[in-house]
Amino acid sequence: MHRPHTITIARVACAILAATAVPASAQGLKSPDQILSFAESKMAAYKSWTADYSQSMSMFGNHVEVTGSVAQKAPHRVWMQLDRPFMGQHSQVTIIVGQDGIMWQVMKMGSQQQILKMDTSKLGSNALAQAGIQGDPLDQFSPAKQLQMTKDMCDLTLDAAKDLDGQPMYVLGGSFKQSALSHPQIAAMAAVIGKMRIYIGQTDGFFHRLEQYDRSLTNLVEEMEFKNVKFNPDVPDSTFVYQPPPDAQVTDMAQIMQPRSGPPPGREAPPPTAPSPAPTK
Repeated sequence: MHRPHTITIARVACAILAATAVPASAQGLKSPDQILSFAESKMAAYKSWTADYSQSMSMFGNHVEVTGSVAQKAPHRVWMQLDRPFMGQHSQVTIIVGQDGIMWQVMKMGSQQQILKMDTSKLGSNALAQAGIQGDPLDQFSPAKQLQMTKDMCDLTLDAAKDLDGQPMYVLGGSFKQSALSHPQIAAMAAVIGKMRIYIGQTDGFFHRLEQYDRSLTNLVEEMEFKNVKFNPDVPDSTFVYQPPPDAQVTDMAQIMQPRSGPPPGREAPPPTAPSPAPTK
């Protein structure tokens, strides 16, 4: 069974959940900060959204196409299903985050299935850092936090506006700030990615497309796009609930990662107890 691409999934999740909406009055904004700040202020307007998703990556001589669907419901509920070829076979990854903060990843390839469970409340800061996650892991699914992280990590410029599927877009160009390169995951991305472009709808404010170019700034190495976006659809709460089959083998990531990381933040380990006297015979 292939190993989960944790960092890629996290990045996909971040991009998906950075989406939000702004009304038509946002047209005419003149700077990246204005666009992002206005969008951030309107986060609460959308209680749920759904979209079709596509991703294309061309790096290190490999080309990968991913398609799928996504649904989100405030505050942290997420459902994603991604399809991609892998080693000549079809593979599918389903990611579910419920209100309890537990993330499930169900990976299928052929007749094989792997189920991962991650209870974010049981992970310490060291374990999260090893997985490429900073701060509260549920912030990875917060649009407001993701927009703030984008502003913190990237120097952004306002590029020429473009149309996408008939809708006018604000286009923000950016590159990683030097201060962000202290994080190993960001530094690894910056070694490959020279510039990114983010497309935000001028009328709906939604994050519709991401483009990432190599260090030459000419070759497109990754693109992600959301289409058929629907705002405030009636998404049943049951969409974000997962129960493994009774006979399924589940890998608990908290148990794997926690021994190397110590207690979660704010949950100090109890002081060691004095050794018990040896029993008398």
